[in-house]
Amino acid sequence: MEIIKLPPLGSFGVNAYIIISEKKNGVLIDAPDDRGYILKELHRRGINLKKILLTHGHCDHIASCGDIVRETGAGVFIHEGDIKKLSNQNTNLSRYFSLPPVDTVNGTPIADGQIITQDELDFEVLHTPGHTSGSVCYILGDKMFCGDTLFKNSMGRTDMPDGDDDKMADTLAMLYEFDVKTDYELLPGHGECSKMSTERMNNPYMRYAYKKTGNKL
Repeated sequence: MEIIKLPPLGSFGVNAYIIISEKKNGVLIDAPDDRGYILKELHRRGINLKKILLTHGHCDHIASCGDIVRETGAGVFIHEGDIKKLSNQNTNLSRYFSLPPVDTVNGTPIADGQIITQDELDFEVLHTPGHTSGSVCYILGDKMFCGDTLFKNSMGRTDMPDGDDDKMADTLAMLYEFDVKTDYELLPGHGECSKMSTERMNNPYMRYAYKKTGNKL
């Protein structure tokens, strides 16, 4: 297995990741607005892209999805709570940010606890609502691709349509307690990577959410 972290792409600086199996098949985490760069990397490295796993349905994370699917035939997976965003320019925020419409693409709905397999790679779906109703993290071994749920010393914003402060607080409190035996490497949708132990210690939003649930730090 190899994980490639692409440079921040598109006007929103979105992190995308390509995970390569032993058979050189690829899984793409999120599809930001730079189809040319992503396709060039796939071709340059000889990767056969099989799946696109979306952390949520906002336009900055799905912008090149349609183009990449047409070029590669990859299947698209997104939580059932966000699947309509793949074809709705209002809920995927294209109109909200006055951006060109995102190409409609068909996706396979996924749910919490589901395992998505590609060769030897098993991605576990962890539903983490708050930023959107269908936000998820994908767990691969000790790696957690956390989209716009959890950032280094921060969290995803909740002030846009479909965001929810209370759900985000519940999600952050859940992550604080989640599988404490594994110090997950956090690979977010924006910004720097981090470790779960670092966020438990330093992230003010996560610590506040955990205390809000009545737990002591």
